[in-house]
Amino acid sequence: MISYEDGTEMKVGDSVLIEEGKTPGVITDIIESTAKQSEWNVQEPGVMIKSPPFGLVFIPTSTFAGG
Repeated sequence: MISYEDGTEMKVGDSVLIEEGKTPGVITDIIESTAKQSEWNVQEPGVMIKSPPFGLVFIPTSTFAGG
């Protein structure tokens, strides 16, 4: 399970802020399994976020606050 700093589980459809809280986005996929990582062609777990200024953005869990 990938969760927020407070322990709440992240879910597809959640509204989030990226770029240090400056840019809104919506979680479109939770990437935890190696199968999902292969599907998205990423090397580690994380979340895919749709953000209008950028399109799809992958945020790996290793970059989360406290990660």
